[in-house]
Amino acid sequence: MDISSGQSVLLVWSACPEQALLSAVEDLKQKVGGGGDVSLENAERLEFGAQRASSYGVVLAGVVPPNALIHSDTMLEELARVVQPGGQLILREPTCPIGHVTNMRSPDKLRTALTLSGFTGVTQPIAVQQSTEERAQLCAALAEQRGVSPDLAGTVSLTEIRAQRPAYETGASSALPLSFAKKAATNGAAPANSNVSAVWTLSTNDLGDDDIELVDQDDLLDESDKVKPDPSTLRVCGTTGKRKACKNCSCGLADELAGEAKKASQPTSACGSCYLGDAFRCASCPYLGMPAFKSGDQVRLSDRQLKADA
Repeated sequence: MDISSGQSVLLVWSACPEQALLSAVEDLKQKVGGGGDVSLENAERLEFGAQRASSYGVVLAGVVPPNALIHSDTMLEELARVVQPGGQLILREPTCPIGHVTNMRSPDKLRTALTLSGFTGVTQPIAVQQSTEERAQLCAALAEQRGVSPDLAGTVSLTEIRAQRPAYETGASSALPLSFAKKAATNGAAPANSNVSAVWTLSTNDLGDDDIELVDQDDLLDESDKVKPDPSTLRVCGTTGKRKACKNCSCGLADELAGEAKKASQPTSACGSCYLGDAFRCASCPYLGMPAFKSGDQVRLSDRQLKADA
C-alpha cells in the first residue's frame, strides 16, 4: 500500500481476528515511522462521527482479513469527511454481479457510490488475489454476517478501489481572476475588422440589385386561397358552444340576438283570438281597443299600451 513515513493513517476494521488486526497495526507503524500516527476505528462506531474532520492523510477500510466489511453510503460519506483534502482512501469490499447476492454491490456500483460520496480520482476496481485460506475465511464471514449461502459464495470476489478527496475543504470559495478590460492586439495578430457586422447587414438599396430575384407573392397562393369564404364560417362569436356575441362583434350575431330579444318582448296571445277584434278579446288583452288585424301580422304596441291602466 502507498503509505510513506510521517503520514497520519486511520485503519477502519470490523469483525476480524485479534491477531490479524494487531499484525496490520504493527505493519502500518513501521511504515509511518516515529513522525507518523496510526489510529483505529470500528466500522460500526465510524458512523457516529466521533472522528475529527480532515484528520487523516490515508484511510484504510476493509483491508484486514477476512475483508467482509460492506460499506454503507453513510459510512462512505463519513470516510470522505475524515480524509484530509488531497488525502487517499484505500478500500476493499466483497462484491458480486448484480442480483446474485442481496445487499452486495457490483464493482461498478461500488465505484459509483464512492463518486457520489464526494471522492474524486476513483480508480478502476481491481480483484484482489486471495489464498485458499483467505478465501475460505471470507466465505465463512459472509455466511455468518450476511447469510450468503455456500453455493453463491463462488460468485463473490474481493475488490480494491482507491480514491482521493478533492484538494479543498467543503464549502471553500475562491475568487476567479476575471478581467473584462479589452485586450490590446498582440504583435503579429491581425487587427479586428470593424466592418464584420456590415457583412450581415441588408439595406433597402441591396434589394434594387438586378441580380436579386424576388419571389412573386401571387405564386405563393393556390386556387383554394382565392375562393371567397362563406360568411357563416367567419363567425367567431358563439364558437364556444354558447350563443353570445363578442364585445366588438362584427359578424352580425349581436344584431341577430338583439332582434330575437326584441321579438321575445312582444306579447303573445293566450287565447289565439286577439286579431279578431275587441268582441273576441279578453279583459286583460294588450290589444284591447285596437282594430282587428290579420293573423300573423306583426303589431307593435307603444310603451303606454303595454302598461296597465291605473
